[in-house]
Amino acid sequence: MYRKIKRSIFSVLLGLLLVVGVEAYASETTDVSTIYDNAVKENIIDPTLYPKSDWLDDEKKYMRPNYDFFKSNILDSVSYNEWLEMNNYGVMSDTKLPLLQNKNSNRRQARSAQDNINKFCKDAKAGDILIVSGNFPTGVIGHAAIMNSDNTVLEMSGGEGWKKGIPDNNHQYSKRTWIKNHIKDWTSIYRISDSKLAKKVARYVDTHYFSSKGTATKDIHIDYKIDSLLKNKNPNYCSKLVYQAFYYGTGDLPVMKPTIPWGVIPPANLPTTFSNSYKPTYIGRY
Repeated sequence: MYRKIKRSIFSVLLGLLLVVGVEAYASETTDVSTIYDNAVKENIIDPTLYPKSDWLDDEKKYMRPNYDFFKSNILDSVSYNEWLEMNNYGVMSDTKLPLLQNKNSNRRQARSAQDNINKFCKDAKAGDILIVSGNFPTGVIGHAAIMNSDNTVLEMSGGEGWKKGIPDNNHQYSKRTWIKNHIKDWTSIYRISDSKLAKKVARYVDTHYFSSKGTATKDIHIDYKIDSLLKNKNPNYCSKLVYQAFYYGTGDLPVMKPTIPWGVIPPANLPTTFSNSYKPTYIGRY
């Protein structure tokens, strides 16, 4: 009799746990769906560019895992909703182009890969900001780099072992080599309107983040790690380096916003870190 009572109690408790678990899962799924709907209502996501089914798929495969890592290893006080807001729900803040949809997704391409490479090499100039779509599992969405001359790109590359930090991770590439390395994903070019200031920034980032003499010989070594210390130059990461290039490289001009929510800059929101007077313009996608 006692055993029967124990089994009955256990069955009831198990049933309650299962019901609560199913309800919690359903609630979470509903919340994620509602998050998308609200982002559409607020004109953050364009459903014609990023259909709900695609977004929900990317949320499950890429956004949630990236958030889990971010919370565990970078900033544990950030909620999932805040993390999504920080990453602009996976889309660029101005064009609304999705950052997790690569060229193999069901989207028409106006140019071939080689044409994209050639056009990029023709268009990219010193001081241009480069933002790459695609899943780079680093706790934030996308990747960023900067043209440190008319012919070269400077970036914090990231890569294997990035979770613990990567020593000596600042790299310079010819722009043709760089775009070839990223051609499977979309790269967007952004540019400030003041060309002289852009060249000044390019010179600054070149001589402060790669070669103090401004040559092809590297004598500055910066470690890769994502943190919330926005003004610290070492360690660094992709979009933080771009922010610092314009923050420090423009002198006393109010080009950049001095503070950023949460202290972390995902590539999707790089354009929003500029003051309105210096906000960069979208040039094209390659």
